[in-house]
Amino acid sequence: MAAQKGRAVLVKYNTTGTTYATVGGAREVTLTINNEPVDITNSDDSGIRKLLEGAGVNSISIKLQGVYVEDAAAAAIRVDASTNAHRNYQLVMPGAVAKTYQGNFMVASYEEAGSYKDTVTYNLTLESAGAVTIS
Repeated sequence: MAAQKGRAVLVKYNTTGTTYATVGGAREVTLTINNEPVDITNSDDSGIRKLLEGAGVNSISIKLQGVYVEDAAAAAIRVDASTNAHRNYQLVMPGAVAKTYQGNFMVASYEEAGSYKDTVTYNLTLESAGAVTIS
């Protein structure tokens, strides 16, 4: 999903109550909605696969790449990654009709990288840990 020119995709994490803080330095954000089907094919189906509608496991993955910024968000995400904590996040997608994905996520992976005299970058993957609402 590409953002419209001049509009940023925002990823925010819950700090307290209904207060959210933006994860700083995000340059690329990818949202993936996953559905794990339940195969109900049997010998009467003539070799054609059938899937059970409305069943299976649904999940959402959010991948962020960006420039590392040492701030409260970075500190909170590092703690969540090292303790396997779950936190509420929002992903605000811009567009003619903006969409907000909100729910409980865990930090599935967190990576920092850098080289001599170069900018430190990060990669972060969030995996849904419950229902995600889309508004």
